[in-house]
Amino acid sequence: MARQSTPVRQRLLDAGDEVLFVDGSVHTPVDVICRAAGASPPSLYAHFGNKHGFLAAALRRRLDVWAGVWQRAIDATDDPVERVLAVFPALRAYQEEYLRERWCAFSATTSAVPDPSPELEAVLAEERAMLHDRISATVSDLPLTQEAAAALVRQVGIAYAGTIVSMLREPDAPSIAAGEETARALVEAALARS
Repeated sequence: MARQSTPVRQRLLDAGDEVLFVDGSVHTPVDVICRAAGASPPSLYAHFGNKHGFLAAALRRRLDVWAGVWQRAIDATDDPVERVLAVFPALRAYQEEYLRERWCAFSATTSAVPDPSPELEAVLAEERAMLHDRISATVSDLPLTQEAAAALVRQVGIAYAGTIVSMLREPDAPSIAAGEETARALVEAALARS
C-alpha cells in the first residue's frame, strides 16, 4: 500500500531508473516502465508528454544528484590534485550510495537516441558541459601552462569515459580504481613536465 501512496510521477521516475538504467535499456517500452511503476501509460504521458520527456526528467534527476555528489567530493579536499581526481571518489559514492546504474545513463541515452528532442538534448548537453567545466575548473588550480591544462582536461575526461565503459564489462570497484589510477598518472606526468 505504501507504493500507491507515493505520487505517480515519483513512481514512474523510480521505475524508470531501474528499468532504463540498471536492468534494461533506454529502448524499454513505455508499458514495461508503467507496469513496474504501477501506473498507466496515460499517466506517463500526462506527466512527461512523451518518452523523450520522460527520459529527460529521469536524466535531470540523475544529473542533479550526480552534480551534488561530485561537488561534495571536490569540496572535501584542499589538495589540488585530489580535486582534479574527485570525479572518481564521486563516481564510487554515486554508484554505492545514490543512483546505481549499469554504466552511464547519459552515454547510454546518447548512443541509443540519435535524434533526441530539444528537451532531451538540453539535459545531455548540460551533462557534457558539466563534465568538461568541472574538470577544467579543478585543473586550473594546477601550475600548468594553458596548453598543458587543456590537454590534461581532455585526458582526465577520457580516463573517466573509459572507466564508465569498463563498468559494462567489469565490477564497478576495480573499474573506478583503474580509472582513478590512470588519471592520477596523467596528472603526475603533466605536473612533472611543467
